[in-house]
This record gives sequence, structure tokens and C-alpha cells, in this order.
Amino acid sequence: MVEEASIRCQRRLANIVRCIARCSLRPICISGGNEDILGLGYGVHLGRTIARGTPSNLTLGNFDCHGDYKNLEERGAHSGNGFSFLNTIGILKKYAVLGLTPYENRESMMEHLISTNCWYRYLDDISLIGAPNRPSLYESLLDMIKALDAEDDEVPGLCVDLDVTEDLMTVSCPATLGFTRAQVHELVQEFTRYNKPFFLLLAEGMPDPMIPLTEGINRTLGKYQAGLVACFLRNCISVPHI
Repeated sequence: MVEEASIRCQRRLANIVRCIARCSLRPICISGGNEDILGLGYGVHLGRTIARGTPSNLTLGNFDCHGDYKNLEERGAHSGNGFSFLNTIGILKKYAVLGLTPYENRESMMEHLISTNCWYRYLDDISLIGAPNRPSLYESLLDMIKALDAEDDEVPGLCVDLDVTEDLMTVSCPATLGFTRAQVHELVQEFTRYNKPFFLLLAEGMPDPMIPLTEGINRTLGKYQAGLVACFLRNCISVPHI
């Protein structure tokens, strides 16, 4: 039942996004989980294909402690395999994920990432204090952007799973280790400035249902998400998409 309901939601989302992308407007999706990349990505693919008159595949960057690239056989099409699902149906050309935690990603999923030529970097392989034997966070971001260099027929997108933020404990899968809010904000800023993504997904930003939306951590979460959206728009809104 959960899987069927999720698929229905993704179809509705895809239809809405298709209309937005067809008009060359930038879709921004704030969702409960990364599975919404299915509807968002498919809708962008359809809308841009119609607008351009030629197939428009996707290149996706993801800041996340989970790869969400499981084999489709491991789990139904509702969680943990949104990006691999887009790859399987042939519309995801390039995928890169930054901030993975080694102990929260299955070996089988990592093998799947490698076998489909996806780029990834573990959080443990990034130096946040300037250690000389590991690339810095900024160097890792540039490597990610280079791996996603989009062709003319590709549509770039950015996904930020808020569980990669270590001090944001309201999310559905809070990370015990990750990036700070300021680091995530700057990652979005620099990625958007260089990559010019056409669409944005903010996932896993779940308010605490036990307190009002305008109080406590919920108020912080809403302002944080609004800041990321504003950062995204400010750094890419001047670039036309025909």
C-alpha cells in the first residue's frame, strides 16, 4: 500500500513539474524524502524535452550522507533508490553525491554506484580542518562539479538532503556526523554558481509535529530552508534556459 501510494504521488508531482519546466520556470521541491526525485526528475525531463523539442536527460548533484542508489530489487520504488530508478529508465546521465558516511551505506549500493560510473566522496575522505593528506571540502566540491559537467542536451539539478546537516536534528534521518548549516549553505552557493542547476530538491526537512510550526526548532528549520532556496535563486536566476 505504501509503495502504491508513493507511486501515485510521484505521478502527480511529475505532471505538475512537467508544466512548470515546459514554461522554462525553475521547479523547487521541498519534500519529506529523496524519493520525490522520481516525480521531480521525470517531470523536468518531460517538460524540458517538450520545450526544447529534443530529449533532455539529467545530471544530478546530491549533498547527502546516504547515496539513495540501491538496486531496485532491494526495495520498492519509494525510498532509497530514487536516483538509481532514474538511471534505470534512462534519463539520468550523470550522478554525483558528496558527504556519504561509510557506515550508513550498504556495500551493494556502493558497488552499484561504481558500476554505473557515478562520482561520490565519503565525508571521512574530506578534510574539514585543512589536513594535508585529504582534499578540502572546497576541492571536493570542485571535483564533484567537474564530474557533472553537463552537455547541451542535459539538464542539471541539485538535491540537498537535510540529513547531511549534523546540527539539524528534526530531520527524519538525522546525521550524527555531517556538515554544519553554514557549510551546507556555502556548498549550495558555490555549486549553484558554477553548475547553474535548473531545479532544486530539499529533502528530509520534517518539522517536529509536537510543537507549533512557528516555534523552536521548526522556526529554525523553516528559515534554514528558505535561506537555501534564496541562495539557489540568487546564484542562478540570471542564467536563461531556452
